[in-house]
Amino acid sequence: MYNKAIGSSHEVPVDIDKIIVDDLTIQSLRSMVRLSRTREGLLMQVKAEAEVLTACVRCLKDIFLPVETEFEELYQFFSRHREETDLILPNDGYLDLRPVYREYFILAMPIKRLCDSNCRGLCVVCGANLNEMTCEHQSVEAVQSATLEQEA
Repeated sequence: MYNKAIGSSHEVPVDIDKIIVDDLTIQSLRSMVRLSRTREGLLMQVKAEAEVLTACVRCLKDIFLPVETEFEELYQFFSRHREETDLILPNDGYLDLRPVYREYFILAMPIKRLCDSNCRGLCVVCGANLNEMTCEHQSVEAVQSATLEQEA
């Protein structure tokens, strides 16, 4: 795309079974990347979906969450007037998209990530996963909660 005319573009499917970028695991990545040659460099427009490894916010169980994202980034030719956040086209012409995918998939994940909408979470006293077992603390809390509801 370096040598293409300004305004030319090319679409490339990117399908990857699994990538690990720093602290994030992404699997079943399916995306369409459109590269367009601009006066400043290459404009990359991406539509992507994948399953991202995260933890349930209630029980902390690892789950793969389906996530979709769309984004665009401009990779600039070298410029003396660039900022720290600018993306620069590498001399070899190869773009490492892993950090960009990581950033946008993290931004696209919901804040409340649940393994199941009925997840019961962890016992606040002993840390037992209440989806897998009951504990003595839960029965005490249930009695106290029922007593408070009757008094109100």
